[in-house]
Amino acid sequence: MTGRSHEEAEATRRLLAQAVPLVDEARALSYALLRVMASTPREQLSRDDIDALCQLAYELLNKLTQAVELFQEIDKPSDP
Repeated sequence: MTGRSHEEAEATRRLLAQAVPLVDEARALSYALLRVMASTPREQLSRDDIDALCQLAYELLNKLTQAVELFQEIDKPSDP
């Protein structure tokens, strides 16, 4: 492996290492959201509960967006 190839591989490894925790967090958040929504009758959800669920969904979206941005960074062609 050439020096440049090694550097690119190392940069890719670092980006993937950042993405893994984001994906793990997104999975955990989506599971929590799913459990609450599936196990709670709609009439038992207060306005505060709905606000908290919306915040959880927003955090989930943020984690997934960050992961996608990291994957897009990996996919960018390198400069010659």
